[in-house]
Amino acid sequence: MSEVITIPKKLVQKDDLVILPRKDYEEFLRLRLRKEWEEKDTDEAIRIFNEERKKKKLKILKSLADLV
Repeated sequence: MSEVITIPKKLVQKDDLVILPRKDYEEFLRLRLRKEWEEKDTDEAIRIFNEERKKKKLKILKSLADLV
């Protein structure tokens, strides 16, 4: 049994149509959410770094021995 699907011309004209298996789409969504989370996490780390740098709370190490 085959089905006929009608695709509006305005979608096809602008290359706005993508067809892919559901599993691939769900994986794409999962990866996109993970990327968004990582970007927010990175932005927060940069904000904290800049804040602590302005308050002169950061140490400058000349060697790994300075960590101890």
